[in-house]
Amino acid sequence: MAWQVGEAAAALGDRLRDPAVPHSVEEIEQVMRGFSLTVEGMAVGCGGVTEWLRAAGHVGPLSGHASVMSERLSHIGKELTRLADAIEKAQKRAS
Repeated sequence: MAWQVGEAAAALGDRLRDPAVPHSVEEIEQVMRGFSLTVEGMAVGCGGVTEWLRAAGHVGPLSGHASVMSERLSHIGKELTRLADAIEKAQKRAS
């Protein structure tokens, strides 16, 4: 399932990068919210991997790295939500 989510995100990235594809501000806001949800899910998943690694006896650099990645992903997810909120506010001001 994670692979499919990654492929979908990559396909969406290609679509967003294509100047021939029109986008609305509302669509971009929704994309950012979707990215945020995806990254938050990744953060939770990495947290689960961290716990699994620790339970399996892989305490140390490996579980530490997974833990750091979980924290970083969580931060990125929150920043994406802030960006979506800012886009929404800008859209409301423009209307």
